Amino acid sequence: MVAACLWVQAQPSRAGDAQVAASPTPAPPGSAAAPAVLTGNWGGLRDKLADEGMTFGLIWLGEGFRNFDGGIRAGDSFSSTTDLNFMLDTEKAFSLAGGKFYVDFEDHAGGNPTTALTGDLQVFDKTNTSPYSEIFELYYAQNLFHDTLRIKVGKMDANTEFGVINNGLDFLNSSAQVSPTILGMPTTPDPLPGALVSFTPADWFYAMAGGYLANRTDRFLNFTGDPSGIQPTENGTLFIGETGVKWSRSPWPGGDGDLKIGFWGHTGTFTRLDGGSQRGAEGFYAGFDQTLWKPTAKDDEQRGIRMFLDYGETDPRVSTIWQNGGGGIVWRGFLPGRDTDEIGFGPQCAWLSRDANLKYPYELMFEWFYQVNPTSWSTLKPDLQYIVHPGGQYANALVGTLQLALQF
Repeated sequence: MVAACLWVQAQPSRAGDAQVAASPTPAPPGSAAAPAVLTGNWGGLRDKLADEGMTFGLIWLGEGFRNFDGGIRAGDSFSSTTDLNFMLDTEKAFSLAGGKFYVDFEDHAGGNPTTALTGDLQVFDKTNTSPYSEIFELYYAQNLFHDTLRIKVGKMDANTEFGVINNGLDFLNSSAQVSPTILGMPTTPDPLPGALVSFTPADWFYAMAGGYLANRTDRFLNFTGDPSGIQPTENGTLFIGETGVKWSRSPWPGGDGDLKIGFWGHTGTFTRLDGGSQRGAEGFYAGFDQTLWKPTAKDDEQRGIRMFLDYGETDPRVSTIWQNGGGGIVWRGFLPGRDTDEIGFGPQCAWLSRDANLKYPYELMFEWFYQVNPTSWSTLKPDLQYIVHPGGQYANALVGTLQLALQF
């Protein structure tokens, strides 16, 4: 989960267009979600390639962290992520309607501030991880039957499809991106091979199901580092299904929103927190997004106030975080003449398993951010989080992040 939350505005996405509308990886230039780029149109070449179905993207994301107090220790850290992606529209390239081929290379450098500074379990920044270099995604997607059915196969970030909290995309804390109770979720830093089928018979309803090889033994297209080391099992497959509804009218002006619920099961062998082992684990999650107010009734109006609620639950015998819930509110365009500026606030709480034998039974986080676009191809975001009982064992922490994203 890297940078598209900087470019995609928090709004409900279409289930059949999740890679563009809700992807945590960068949206390719030429898509509806892509901003202006630093390198321009390459003398018109970019438009010519787009007409032939080929779009390219390059994003650099730099982050500086400071833990002012509490956690493991006070101190500073820095990380950077470089993401290069390519998308091929098969209808434009080969007259094969409804097909998309996508490949994304990602390199992450720098220390992990969660393990070095704060010790929190929810991961206060969704890009926090050890260094790695890999083909992050490599897949083919095909729409069929007038776009009511979609099939997708390859190495994929499952969180571009499942458990997406649309109005939480601009928050840094990973619990605002996807519930930490989904064990083995193939997302940053470890997308994995899998397949999914999505059925969207109407604009207001969708249902989808997928399976992923979510275990530590699968290192497909991983070059350096050990991103698969975050997986909880040495074997097994994650099966996940989700259904949801969306709406464009509600008691609030311009009140678009969505409600989704998902269920998952993992077939791997888990080490239990009490020292034993068990075969399989399962859980569920739910998410709710709602626009509270927009200054106009236009469907494409991005200014306004939006909120979200989320919840997830799993087996406390195998997961330190067995329940998680939270929410947030984002106001875009709150200052006159600053239509793209955003401010946001949101809490997230993780209830911790008794079997983990930690000092505290919960970890609670409060996040504030302000997001601004200094130029059309850059985003700057100062972020502050106060973490109560990080890791269920450390002193309360106050951590600040300064994030800069550049699209070339």
